[in-house]
Amino acid sequence: MRRVVVLNSREEFKVVIRGLIFNSSDPNEVVAIDDVSFSRGCVVAVENDIKAPLPTQCPPSQFYCGENVCVDGVKVCDFSLDCPSGEDESKCSALCDFESDSCGWYEVVQGDGFEWARGSANGVDIEYLDQTPPQDHSTNTSAGHFMFIFKRSSRLSQQALLRSPTFQQASSDCVMTFWHYNSGHSVGAAEMHLVIEDSDSITILWQTLYNQGNQWHPVTVQIGRQTRPFHISVAKLSLAVYEGVSALDDFMFHNCSLPKAAEVCPTPNHLHCIRSKACVDYFQICDLIDDCGDGTDEENSPELMCDFEEDLCSWTQEQEEDMFDWTLIQGPTPTFNTGPWKDHTRASVDGHFLFIESSEPQKFKDTAVLISRPFLQTPRLGPESKPSCVFRFHYHMFGQHVFRLAVYMRTRNSGRGNLLWVRYGDQGNFWHRKTLQINSAHHFQILVEGTVGDDFSGDIAIDDLSFLGCQPYDGEEPSTFAPITTMSTAPPHSCPSDQFVCSTTRECVSLSQVCNFTPDCSDSSDEEHCVKEYCDFEGDTLCGWYLSVPATPVPPHAFRWQTGQGESIHQGEQNHRPANDHTLGSSEGWYIFADSSNGEYGHTTDLLTAPIKITGPQCTLVFWYHMSGFTVGTLQVQLSRKYEYNFWSQNGNQGNRWRRGEVFIGIHRNIQVGLRAKRGISYMGDIVVDDVAFVDCAPPITSDLPCGNNKFICANGHCISEDNLCDFIDHCGDGSDENHYICRGFSGRCNFEFDLCSWRQTQDDDFDWLIKPGNMHTHGTGPSTDHTLRKPSGHYLYLDGSFPQTTGHTARILGPLFHHCSKDGKMVFYVHMSGDGIGTLNVYMSTNSNHSLLLSLTGNQGNYWSRQELPISSTDNFRIMFEGKVGSNTRVHICLDDITFSSGCILSSRFETDSTPRLLPGSCPPDSLQCTNGNCFKREQKCDFTDDCGDGTDELDCGTSCSFEHGHCGWKSSLANTFSWAHGVGSIHMIRPPHDHTLKNESGHFVYLAATPVGLKGDKAHMRSSVWKESSAICKLTFWYYISEKATGIIRLFIKTENELREVWTERQMQSEWRRAEVSLKSLRNFILIFEAVRTQDVSGGAALDDLQFIDCAPPVHPGSCPAVTDFVCNNGDCIEYHLECDGKADCSDESDEIDCMNVPGACNFDMPSDLWQETCQLSQDPLDDFDWEIGYGRMRNGTGPSADHSPNGGGGYLYVNSGAQREGDVARFISQLEFPASVGICHLRFWFHMYGSRHMGTLKVYTVGLSGTPLLMWATCGNRGDSWHYANVILSNASPFRVIIQAEVGADQWTDIAVDDISFTRLCLVGGPVTTVPQTCHKEHFQCLYLFECIPLSWHCDGEEDCLDSSDEEMCASVVPGTIPPQTGCETGEYRCMNSSCIPALLLCDTVLDCPDGEDEYGCPVKICDDGELVCEATADCVSYQSRCDNIVDCPPFNSDESSCYGKINTFIYLTFLFKGLCFTVAFGTIVEKKGEEIILTVHQTM
Repeated sequence: MRRVVVLNSREEFKVVIRGLIFNSSDPNEVVAIDDVSFSRGCVVAVENDIKAPLPTQCPPSQFYCGENVCVDGVKVCDFSLDCPSGEDESKCSALCDFESDSCGWYEVVQGDGFEWARGSANGVDIEYLDQTPPQDHSTNTSAGHFMFIFKRSSRLSQQALLRSPTFQQASSDCVMTFWHYNSGHSVGAAEMHLVIEDSDSITILWQTLYNQGNQWHPVTVQIGRQTRPFHISVAKLSLAVYEGVSALDDFMFHNCSLPKAAEVCPTPNHLHCIRSKACVDYFQICDLIDDCGDGTDEENSPELMCDFEEDLCSWTQEQEEDMFDWTLIQGPTPTFNTGPWKDHTRASVDGHFLFIESSEPQKFKDTAVLISRPFLQTPRLGPESKPSCVFRFHYHMFGQHVFRLAVYMRTRNSGRGNLLWVRYGDQGNFWHRKTLQINSAHHFQILVEGTVGDDFSGDIAIDDLSFLGCQPYDGEEPSTFAPITTMSTAPPHSCPSDQFVCSTTRECVSLSQVCNFTPDCSDSSDEEHCVKEYCDFEGDTLCGWYLSVPATPVPPHAFRWQTGQGESIHQGEQNHRPANDHTLGSSEGWYIFADSSNGEYGHTTDLLTAPIKITGPQCTLVFWYHMSGFTVGTLQVQLSRKYEYNFWSQNGNQGNRWRRGEVFIGIHRNIQVGLRAKRGISYMGDIVVDDVAFVDCAPPITSDLPCGNNKFICANGHCISEDNLCDFIDHCGDGSDENHYICRGFSGRCNFEFDLCSWRQTQDDDFDWLIKPGNMHTHGTGPSTDHTLRKPSGHYLYLDGSFPQTTGHTARILGPLFHHCSKDGKMVFYVHMSGDGIGTLNVYMSTNSNHSLLLSLTGNQGNYWSRQELPISSTDNFRIMFEGKVGSNTRVHICLDDITFSSGCILSSRFETDSTPRLLPGSCPPDSLQCTNGNCFKREQKCDFTDDCGDGTDELDCGTSCSFEHGHCGWKSSLANTFSWAHGVGSIHMIRPPHDHTLKNESGHFVYLAATPVGLKGDKAHMRSSVWKESSAICKLTFWYYISEKATGIIRLFIKTENELREVWTERQMQSEWRRAEVSLKSLRNFILIFEAVRTQDVSGGAALDDLQFIDCAPPVHPGSCPAVTDFVCNNGDCIEYHLECDGKADCSDESDEIDCMNVPGACNFDMPSDLWQETCQLSQDPLDDFDWEIGYGRMRNGTGPSADHSPNGGGGYLYVNSGAQREGDVARFISQLEFPASVGICHLRFWFHMYGSRHMGTLKVYTVGLSGTPLLMWATCGNRGDSWHYANVILSNASPFRVIIQAEVGADQWTDIAVDDISFTRLCLVGGPVTTVPQTCHKEHFQCLYLFECIPLSWHCDGEEDCLDSSDEEMCASVVPGTIPPQTGCETGEYRCMNSSCIPALLLCDTVLDCPDGEDEYGCPVKICDDGELVCEATADCVSYQSRCDNIVDCPPFNSDESSCYGKINTFIYLTFLFKGLCFTVAFGTIVEKKGEEIILTVHQTM
């Protein structure tokens, strides 16, 4: 084995080689040497009496470099090449790869058979190959060299100690790197030490424990500023069991030399050291580190520096707002593998520093705060001046669970102040330096805050805190922010108190315009303190959001929203919140998060906006969220104003990625939007949000400019795109773009609020689509609200893939049939597909010949309603089909809502014909239906309360009188409910009634809301009739109901017409018997009856109905009054709707509706010369169309067009389009010269049309065109209708004054003529009417909720239950008794206070007479039948006997109606009901007889 020994001596020397044999009795032990040689650097001394002098005499304190150069001895091995060829560093090289020699590194303890040796894999005997790495690190070859543990014998307690050369000193930035190899199951540990001369202590620099694998590992150790000679040692200990490979290679020292001397420093900001002549940067002056090498950079301002060698200097521990204190320590911190092994000042175990102990009793996120002395405000800086105040410190953050170190500046004596700097997580086993420039206009203090991590390995240390250029303040700390003295240059304002004063311009704007996402002040100051439209949280800002829950002061370890960065992730959080934000995709980007390491299960935290005054109709909140972790909780978006309304929700693990969230807000006033995070069951999963944007939230601005083309004029004057019409979204803000009259030209629309509309379930699938009830739970993956109403109570279509469905099962729903003439059509719908494994949604166009796929969506599409738009067209009649396919996760739902078709989509349907074909035996006319007995009845005779068939067939499926003994009698359940009215019999053992009412036994049938284990409070079941044509003036419905104490629930009865849905009866009082109810249905037309049952408790049910009976509902032959005041009264007394008068066909049986028709607006029969019809009929050809309408007489062309006009004799003219010379798609239009005032639903156009020819017949459409010039489709038809005239009655509506367009579009060939005749408008077209917004006010029998626009039945107001979403129906209720009553103040005992503050005797409550002006004395009254002379108590539904009246004992609280109008008074009332001019009147004549002494006073009063 070859060995190299470095020889270094200042005097002449000799070499002695000594051999030792430890076991002299063993003849086989031999020590041998051979081939001894010296290098050329060893010069043989001449042994004579006269010694040759040195070339240059160097003093003993100097080192001879050669070539007659000497350098100071302290410069030898100081990492600087001071000799010309670097001889002073040759024996202590800063770089050593051990290839040529050991570079001065040597084994200290030799001769024990266990020592560090220089070698290579090729250079050792084969028996020792298992002790070396296969390659070195430098050359990565087996010939490369390294230092390794060479074990030749095994004895107890063997130690190998490798020592470096001695180095004179090192700079503060000095670090050493090397590579180590530590492999083998019994390889043991190794430890590196820093040994300083004349010091008894040893500083640990590095440790490695046990097997590190078969590879080289890099190591960096921090040497730091060393002012005395030192060396490095590496110790390895063997306890006779060493087996493995331990090796070192490639030692390199970096940045260890002190700055060199210089004649001139590079900038004036450098310090020129006095003795060493080195140049030191300004920021290194007075920082407790000798950077000059002579100490001259540390000679000033000791009071502004602290190295903690003795105490805290001028720093103090926070005593009020932190949880524990910084600890002063010398040497390593007590916890293994965390904290520093040495201080920074001395860079050894002899020095002191401060640290936070993260072990018990500290808890996660406990804080320790160190506070500086106060300083004066910093002066303003010039453009090139150096910083006036600088704070420097060194920090050490090493450990798996290190969390946070932060520096704050505060300008008052409490709180943290402003964050200047923050660092998170493990920064390695190093001291790091940080310099902060301080700028403050006030007195200030610096705070250093350490925060404990989530385990004991999270110690944080600080050392060498210093200020430079900062002026201490000797007074007390300021208790509040120091005032800034400024001279106001803003002129005084003259704004009233209800207006906002703009900050700089002093303009006045309404307070309602503050915080509305629109800068109304020219300086935008009205939006300055509001939530911003967009917030990415960059720069640690909240953009107007603030923490609401938990309330300030936030308790320690509270679950709360906070700002954060990816770089702040502590150990254990790597998979629980994102490493990069969404905005920048960087670990330095900011977001907000709720850290589940704090708090407990179920804890919530709320982040709210500043109050928002108003939002626009399309206001939408868009944001990105990240929810990753096994037990992540729930994120909700809420709307709040004295209440909380959940708009959106997501819970559970959503994977380690950012997801998009979208929440529609719409129009609201005085609201706050909140982000609520709810903690899960454990710490594994934070909730993170970024890039929050309020999109289109500014309210629309009304302009004086007219709306442009392709714009719809709203009723409020706003302009919206015509593409936004009739899409179930209130773009106008007043609902006028969604008015059902405005939208009559849009076919196939459905929002699924009650049923499937014109959509139908298919029969060839595996299961059905369902309509979601208002309170269905969706496991956090389904929508929190529907898309239409944006409320949890809203409905939508969904696919439930749970058992018994399995993966791959399909459900299909088929839309209405559209005609192939539909052009430029599109379908818009909203889909919600959230959750992994959700499955597939396919959209098909279905014709008789094929199914073509239009769209396919698979997998998670995001937790929001996504708008989808599809163009549709076909050469055949077609339907749209939605197919949902169950995915691998059967717990998530595919949801659909708000399906709409553009006005270009025309339904395929039949129309009324004017011809009366001869009936064949046993058949009925095309417009008639056949009775079971063979008779025929007209369609308009169905559901008219009259048995026209003679066997009841025409009334069979209408929802008729019913005892439920033989079924439901045509009453239908709504598909919008999870539960339906059940049909069953009584049972004394169950919640439902013990017997029915009809038979009064357990065999009798009734309908009821069944109790079920899956029933939840708020569940509703609806049972509805068909559309009844008309009811008489005395029509009423009686029925029997049952709500026992066990059968909890509410029963309501609604009347639904085209324009409203109103409650007419409700009952929630529990009764132990069947009770009778009676409801008036007088003079109604085209109405539906709906019975609603509401479950008031989970699981419960049982509310029941029986024996429904319509009484006197068939309209008499000669009624005394009409259902509507606008009805036309025929000469024979019949009533017809006003728009049927003078429409060219007789609707009265005596034809009196077509007699007086001389002054009908716009009436024209086209019986005139062809050049006069425009002037005579006040119609004009459209100059912008493709061709013109013409007057025709008789059949103009064979195979198409009418043979005669519509007149009885067929000899007149008509208007038609000649398709012979036109191309397919050419249009002809004529426009009314009359401009009609704005109206909705009251103006009718009547005309007759003829469309006869080929199957390629074109299209006939009717539009209204408002002031913007945008046509609004009201009606359309297409296709071959046969050689006959057809009647059309079109409701015309527009929110602005309008004209009428009739447009014909040519078909695909020349046989597609279209004709019209006998055009007229109703008289109300000239009158106009209010453009109904949807809705603006509630019906007088309804209560309007205060904060969200919503109408509820008046009887629900102050009934003890919150029915409004905003709970306002239970605010300011003076009485605790259920029922709708105004505040009862200002009236005497025994009186009732009406809504208008007038007082009436309480005796008049619930007497079936409306005594209050608004009739509130009759709302919420019990349905009770008492004997003659008895009083019905309105609160308890008890009967008070005549003898109990006026006996000074109150039997009927709270209004004491049984004691009302007493005190010697005798009351008599006579009610008279009579018919006058078709109207029904009820008059009450009352006499009050009062005795005063001997006088009798009679007072007569009348109420009507």
